[in-house]
Amino acid sequence: MFAENHKISVRQLESMLLLYFFSTAVLFLPSELAETTGNSCWIVTIIWGVVASLVAVFLVYMGKKHPTYTAVEWFEHSFGRLLGTVFALGLGAKLVFDAALELRLFCDVISSAMLPLTPLWLLIALMLMVCGLAAVQGCECSARASEILFFVVFVPLIFILIFVAISADYNRVLPIQIPDLKSIWSSAPFFGPVFQGMVALLFIFPYLEKRAHCGRRIWLTCMVTTITTTVLVFLSLAVYGAEVLSGKLLPTLQMLERVSFSGIFLGRQDLFLLWFWMVTTFLYVSILLFFATDLCIRMFRGRARKRNRWLFLWIPIVFIVALLPQDMASAYWLRLRVAPWLNGIFLILLPFVALCIDAMKGRGKYE
Repeated sequence: MFAENHKISVRQLESMLLLYFFSTAVLFLPSELAETTGNSCWIVTIIWGVVASLVAVFLVYMGKKHPTYTAVEWFEHSFGRLLGTVFALGLGAKLVFDAALELRLFCDVISSAMLPLTPLWLLIALMLMVCGLAAVQGCECSARASEILFFVVFVPLIFILIFVAISADYNRVLPIQIPDLKSIWSSAPFFGPVFQGMVALLFIFPYLEKRAHCGRRIWLTCMVTTITTTVLVFLSLAVYGAEVLSGKLLPTLQMLERVSFSGIFLGRQDLFLLWFWMVTTFLYVSILLFFATDLCIRMFRGRARKRNRWLFLWIPIVFIVALLPQDMASAYWLRLRVAPWLNGIFLILLPFVALCIDAMKGRGKYE
């Protein structure tokens, strides 16, 4: 089915990142921002999107310094074998946390909206099984699936958003407010889950076929994500207003119910959007499982052909962690509290320190 070269193109990486960024976090984002920043929520989205784009460019720069390195090799190279292994295990814990919470929140939404009589554990187990089957096929499987599903998902979504934009009342956006530093900082935790897909940049460079213009293209990908997310937040604000929007549970889904395509396109746009997030959750969790097995292979110097055996460790751990929160609210607040710290440590702090140590060792040349 695949070329068996275990390599992906930069275009496929762009598709992967775009789909990873539109995780379950975007379902809650408009109401979260409206509660903390009011009418300036869409401006705050632009600000944090630009910050995330700069972080992505920084991670790409690191990847191009040592293209054969993943985060595991970076940690060992910069901090030594013992401390590097500790940091790699911490990164493995982050992969488990991100996969488990993403899976739990999605299955909670599906359970409440479509399958209220189906046990939650069964939904998580089935979804995790499918993700595991995709992880077995390697990075190339996820890359090709992302490349194909990108057009299937985004074109209808843009079509629907155009009709939402036509029916919105833009007086609710007024007056335009400029956010202050306090409101910008208080909104930071809500963007951690949105851009958690950047963890792929810690593992993906050994699997890239060509790296020409990679930094510029990844930056453009992050800016496209920023624009699309800003449009979603802006339209939610125009439809409901800041006060009503702050009280909505799933404003992105509820916003799409305003437009009816019955007999023309589809009757339940909210169900279409749930299918859209099913695709993103499936691709995101499957690639995290693959990265978790890759982390073990590199950390314990195992053979690549025995990679899939590690799934028998990671899948049960993700399943157990996904079931730990009592309900969707508990899972939601747990992710809001923990995800920003994990992202800050493993996407910004440790890479920055590792890069500084690499420069001091005099090994800053491109491979």
